[in-house]
Amino acid sequence: MNTIVFDPWIGSRYESENHFGRRVLVLGESHYGDVSEIRPTFTKEIIKRLGQDERCAFFTKVSKVLLDFDADTYISDSQRSDIWEDVAFYNYIPSFVSEDARVRPNSEQWASAQMPFKQVIDILKPQFILVLGKELGAQIPKVDPSIQVCVIQHPSTGFSYEEWNPVFQKALSVAVNG
Repeated sequence: MNTIVFDPWIGSRYESENHFGRRVLVLGESHYGDVSEIRPTFTKEIIKRLGQDERCAFFTKVSKVLLDFDADTYISDSQRSDIWEDVAFYNYIPSFVSEDARVRPNSEQWASAQMPFKQVIDILKPQFILVLGKELGAQIPKVDPSIQVCVIQHPSTGFSYEEWNPVFQKALSVAVNG
Protein backbone atom coordinates (compact mmCIF):
# COMPACT_ATOMS: atom_id res chain seq x y z
CA MET A 1 0.00 0.00 0.00
CA ASN A 2 1.37 3.39 -0.99
CA THR A 3 1.46 5.73 2.02
CA ILE A 4 3.35 8.58 0.32
CA VAL A 5 1.36 11.80 0.69
CA PHE A 6 3.75 14.26 -0.98
CA ASP A 7 5.52 12.84 -4.03
CA PRO A 8 9.24 13.64 -4.01
CA TRP A 9 10.86 16.11 -6.39
CA ILE A 10 13.05 14.19 -8.83
CA GLY A 11 15.42 16.33 -10.86
CA SER A 12 15.84 15.54 -14.54
CA ARG A 13 19.47 14.40 -13.96
CA TYR A 14 18.90 12.61 -10.65
CA GLU A 15 19.31 9.17 -12.20
CA SER A 16 22.50 9.86 -14.17
CA GLU A 17 25.00 12.42 -15.42
CA ASN A 18 24.47 14.71 -12.46
CA HIS A 19 26.88 17.00 -10.64
CA PHE A 20 27.58 14.40 -7.92
CA GLY A 21 28.17 11.15 -9.78
CA ARG A 22 25.64 9.61 -7.40
CA ARG A 23 21.90 9.66 -6.80
CA VAL A 24 21.57 12.29 -4.05
CA LEU A 25 18.40 12.64 -2.03
CA VAL A 26 18.05 15.87 -0.06
CA LEU A 27 15.86 15.14 2.94
CA GLY A 28 13.98 18.01 4.53
CA GLU A 29 11.81 17.79 7.59
CA SER A 30 8.34 19.10 6.84
CA HIS A 31 5.97 21.30 4.93
CA TYR A 32 3.63 23.74 6.58
CA GLY A 33 0.39 25.18 5.30
CA ASP A 34 -3.36 24.79 5.27
CA VAL A 35 -4.61 21.21 5.05
CA SER A 36 -6.75 22.18 2.06
CA GLU A 37 -3.45 22.55 0.13
CA ILE A 38 -2.35 18.92 0.63
CA ARG A 39 -1.88 17.21 -2.73
CA PRO A 40 0.68 14.74 -4.13
CA THR A 41 2.38 17.41 -6.28
CA PHE A 42 2.95 19.87 -3.42
CA THR A 43 6.69 19.15 -2.91
CA LYS A 44 7.36 19.31 -6.66
CA GLU A 45 5.57 22.65 -6.86
CA ILE A 46 7.54 24.03 -3.90
CA ILE A 47 10.93 23.04 -5.36
CA LYS A 48 10.01 24.46 -8.77
CA ARG A 49 8.78 27.74 -7.29
CA LEU A 50 11.07 28.32 -4.29
CA GLY A 51 14.12 26.29 -5.32
CA GLN A 52 14.25 27.21 -8.99
CA ASP A 53 12.04 30.16 -9.97
CA GLU A 54 12.26 32.45 -6.94
CA ARG A 55 14.90 33.25 -4.33
CA CYS A 56 14.00 31.68 -1.01
CA ALA A 57 16.63 31.78 1.74
CA PHE A 58 16.21 28.11 2.75
CA PHE A 59 16.48 26.69 -0.77
CA THR A 60 19.27 29.09 -1.71
CA LYS A 61 21.29 27.93 1.31
CA VAL A 62 20.72 24.29 0.40
CA SER A 63 21.78 25.04 -3.19
CA LYS A 64 24.98 26.67 -1.94
CA VAL A 65 25.77 23.65 0.24
CA LEU A 66 25.23 21.33 -2.73
CA LEU A 67 27.58 23.46 -4.83
CA ASP A 68 30.10 23.95 -1.98
CA PHE A 69 29.71 27.74 -2.08
CA ASP A 70 30.60 29.71 1.03
CA ALA A 71 28.63 32.60 2.53
CA ASP A 72 30.52 35.15 0.41
CA THR A 73 30.00 33.38 -2.91
CA TYR A 74 27.06 34.64 -4.93
CA ILE A 75 24.90 31.96 -6.48
CA SER A 76 23.30 32.99 -9.76
CA ASP A 77 19.69 32.24 -10.55
CA SER A 78 20.75 29.72 -13.18
CA GLN A 79 23.17 27.94 -10.81
CA ARG A 80 20.53 27.80 -8.09
CA SER A 81 17.88 26.50 -10.46
CA ASP A 82 20.16 24.04 -12.21
CA ILE A 83 21.42 22.20 -9.11
CA TRP A 84 17.88 21.04 -8.30
CA GLU A 85 17.89 19.05 -11.55
CA ASP A 86 20.72 16.93 -10.06
CA VAL A 87 18.95 15.81 -6.89
CA ALA A 88 15.74 14.42 -5.49
CA PHE A 89 14.05 16.16 -2.57
CA TYR A 90 11.60 14.76 -0.05
CA ASN A 91 10.21 16.11 3.20
CA TYR A 92 10.14 13.39 5.85
CA ILE A 93 6.89 14.30 7.63
CA PRO A 94 3.94 13.19 5.43
CA SER A 95 1.57 15.95 6.53
CA PHE A 96 1.59 19.66 7.21
CA VAL A 97 3.08 20.17 10.67
CA SER A 98 1.26 23.47 11.11
CA GLU A 99 -0.04 26.43 9.16
CA ASP A 100 2.97 28.36 10.50
CA ALA A 101 6.71 27.90 9.96
CA ARG A 102 9.08 26.86 12.74
CA VAL A 103 6.65 24.47 14.41
CA ARG A 104 8.18 21.13 15.40
CA PRO A 105 6.57 17.80 14.48
CA ASN A 106 4.81 15.99 17.30
CA SER A 107 5.46 12.35 18.20
CA GLU A 108 2.57 11.07 16.06
CA GLN A 109 3.86 12.97 13.03
CA TRP A 110 7.37 11.55 13.51
CA ALA A 111 5.93 8.03 13.84
CA SER A 112 3.69 8.37 10.77
CA ALA A 113 6.69 9.25 8.60
CA GLN A 114 8.63 5.99 8.73
CA MET A 115 6.62 3.92 6.25
CA PRO A 116 6.33 6.61 3.53
CA PHE A 117 10.06 7.34 3.93
CA LYS A 118 10.94 3.69 3.40
CA GLN A 119 8.72 3.65 0.30
CA VAL A 120 10.45 6.75 -1.08
CA ILE A 121 13.84 5.09 -0.49
CA ASP A 122 12.65 1.98 -2.34
CA ILE A 123 11.44 4.07 -5.28
CA LEU A 124 14.34 6.54 -5.54
CA LYS A 125 17.15 4.15 -4.59
CA PRO A 126 19.42 6.99 -3.44
CA GLN A 127 23.11 6.33 -2.98
CA PHE A 128 23.52 9.37 -0.73
CA ILE A 129 21.11 11.18 1.59
CA LEU A 130 21.79 14.72 2.75
CA VAL A 131 19.69 15.17 5.90
CA LEU A 132 18.81 18.78 6.69
CA GLY A 133 18.69 18.94 10.48
CA LYS A 134 20.18 17.13 13.43
CA GLU A 135 16.85 16.20 15.00
CA LEU A 136 15.63 14.86 11.68
CA GLY A 137 18.82 12.81 11.47
CA ALA A 138 18.07 11.33 14.88
CA GLN A 139 14.47 10.49 13.88
CA ILE A 140 14.89 8.74 10.53
CA PRO A 141 15.02 4.95 10.54
CA LYS A 142 18.18 3.13 9.58
CA VAL A 143 18.66 2.73 5.84
CA ASP A 144 20.60 0.14 3.88
CA PRO A 145 24.28 0.46 4.84
CA SER A 146 25.18 0.95 1.18
CA ILE A 147 23.47 4.37 1.34
CA GLN A 148 25.75 7.10 2.68
CA VAL A 149 23.85 9.38 5.07
CA CYS A 150 25.14 12.85 5.95
CA VAL A 151 23.40 14.94 8.62
CA ILE A 152 24.02 18.68 8.74
CA GLN A 153 22.61 21.57 10.73
CA HIS A 154 19.23 22.74 9.46
CA PRO A 155 19.94 25.65 7.07
CA SER A 156 17.40 27.98 8.66
CA THR A 157 18.88 27.98 12.16
CA GLY A 158 22.32 29.45 12.77
CA PHE A 159 23.80 27.79 9.73
CA SER A 160 27.53 28.04 8.98
CA TYR A 161 28.85 27.10 5.53
CA GLU A 162 32.35 26.99 7.03
CA GLU A 163 31.27 24.27 9.42
CA TRP A 164 28.83 22.21 7.36
CA ASN A 165 30.06 22.35 3.74
CA PRO A 166 33.18 20.31 4.62
CA VAL A 167 31.02 17.72 6.40
CA PHE A 168 28.88 17.31 3.27
CA GLN A 169 31.87 17.31 0.90
CA LYS A 170 33.75 14.69 2.95
CA ALA A 171 30.72 12.39 3.17
CA LEU A 172 30.09 12.80 -0.55
CA SER A 173 33.73 11.97 -1.30
CA VAL A 174 33.46 8.78 0.74
CA ALA A 175 30.29 7.85 -1.13
CA VAL A 176 31.82 8.49 -4.55
CA ASN A 177 35.26 7.02 -3.90
CA GLY A 178 34.24 4.24 -1.56
